[in-house]
Amino acid sequence: MDQQTYNAEVDARAQQILDAAHAEGRDHGLWAAHALMPHEPGEEDIVDIIRGGLWRQAECPTRDLLGGPFEILPCMLFLCRWEKQLPDSAVALIRDFMTEAHLERGNTENHWLMAYTGILLAAERWPDVEFAWSGLSAAAIAAEAKRWIGGIIERTALQGHHEYDSTGYHIEHMTSYIGLYEHVQDEALRAQVEKMLTLLVADMALEYFDGAWAGGHSREGYRQNTWTRLGGIQPLQYLYFGGIDFNPVSHTQGFAIPSVAASYRPPALFADMAWDRSTAHVVKKTKAPRTIYRHAREAARPVRKYTYMSRHFALGSTQVGLPGNQAGPIDLVSWDLTWSGPNHQATIVCNHPYRSPDRFSAFLNGFPQHIGRAISTDKPYLQWPDRLFGASPYESMMQHEGCVVVLYDIPATDDHPFVNVFLPNGHAWSERDGWLFADLGPFYVGLRPIGPYEWVTIREANNANILVREGDLIDGWLLRIHSGQAGLVLEAIEADQTENFDAFCSARSALQPDLSQWPFNRSVQVQTTTGHVLDIAHGGAHRINGEVVDYDAYPLYEAPGVEAALGTGKIRFARGDDAVEVDFDVDPNKALLPMRVIG
Repeated sequence: MDQQTYNAEVDARAQQILDAAHAEGRDHGLWAAHALMPHEPGEEDIVDIIRGGLWRQAECPTRDLLGGPFEILPCMLFLCRWEKQLPDSAVALIRDFMTEAHLERGNTENHWLMAYTGILLAAERWPDVEFAWSGLSAAAIAAEAKRWIGGIIERTALQGHHEYDSTGYHIEHMTSYIGLYEHVQDEALRAQVEKMLTLLVADMALEYFDGAWAGGHSREGYRQNTWTRLGGIQPLQYLYFGGIDFNPVSHTQGFAIPSVAASYRPPALFADMAWDRSTAHVVKKTKAPRTIYRHAREAARPVRKYTYMSRHFALGSTQVGLPGNQAGPIDLVSWDLTWSGPNHQATIVCNHPYRSPDRFSAFLNGFPQHIGRAISTDKPYLQWPDRLFGASPYESMMQHEGCVVVLYDIPATDDHPFVNVFLPNGHAWSERDGWLFADLGPFYVGLRPIGPYEWVTIREANNANILVREGDLIDGWLLRIHSGQAGLVLEAIEADQTENFDAFCSARSALQPDLSQWPFNRSVQVQTTTGHVLDIAHGGAHRINGEVVDYDAYPLYEAPGVEAALGTGKIRFARGDDAVEVDFDVDPNKALLPMRVIG
């Protein structure tokens, strides 16, 4: 598709989203008011939106307000885009808030990015105004914001994104960088921002599967990771890639509306890449180490992702590289199998529901001695034994194409010495020689639990104060493997790669995993129905067909038509005669900006 045709299609989808947001009445917050402004709202409505977003119903002077990233960014994007149409009273409210309120930048990468983006735009807008919350000049504030934003872009170009591939938080990164691309006055920074956007859209495209984001995710919690399509990134997936039915709810989520209203258009070839699954292929990615400073006896290792994009399913796994028990993100999803279908009926995933006050206090505000109870008050599901997301320090996995092996070595002293496996309940599962099989139509799947297990129902709902009848959050089978040394083997195969479902079941069950060295020597060997041998040592080497997997050799990106050596800042995306080349012009010997955020 040529760029002009692609831009026209994106323009049409953008208008569709904005029209729906307005028609559904989802345009009266600071994030979403971009959908309201073309309809010429009155001064009172605009002022109400600003005061509601920044004052939050409080009646107090501006100097008594506390604002964070989720106020700083949307108010400045609203001002920058609509300044000529805003009444003076609205502009004054935003100026007063940005210069007089107490502003804080949060504690995750997306928080800092949103805060620094809004602060930089404010410092450029009002270079001679005193910013009372910092005591620094606008020039100093702008310099610090540009130092951090530029530094994080360079880190990403060399090492990969830190808060990587998050269905929930990628949108905050996209909206911040698109806001900078559209409004920042520093042209050098703007050029780097455009390159950064190229990488973030590429991340979305390379693992796009019929509206879903396949593979491992740094953050995909909130009891929604059994959904087929989820997270605040859905509007931009629809906007940039199309190809699925428009959803007036999920595609009008507020955090995305500033980006939908923007003029930024990514290269057209990413839409072609997103939909090209004519041939099964592997996508490899390197992401930045999950940096942690407390309770870490060693440096974090880079994250390595492996996603097998087949025609009718996608299987992805992650080498998380955690430096210690406390380093695992509370909402990480390390692997899953994804295909097309309704929520809860098109995903298989497993998790050890590890919890620790040290881990909670490493990622959330609060002291270890109090954080357990505080979590139970604010985010009780992070303590639940049925949890299906969150990093476990006792997990090890490897993958080759459509087969993944996941092992756990959980100490007996752990609060939850077992593993939860989610299976869709809308499909027939049959057992044969220790394997569980399902005919999923265009492809088949076989799963071999390692350890004694039981079938139980898992059903969770948003409205759960009395009785849960339908699980809008989670609804399916929970296969609980009752062992500290639990594990599983999963193989998925296209239906046309084998004679029929029964033939696959026979071939798969005949090749039992070699458990003779598990758990005593901490290794398991598995032969796939396609003739490959996976040999995994928990905490040790991984071998495919006898050769050690060299995760250190992973590039920044590896996929058909993609060239991206690690540590160079140079990336090339090509498809047919179309190509996009990005060079961040980064000195690889220059010290990187310290990563002192979480996420």
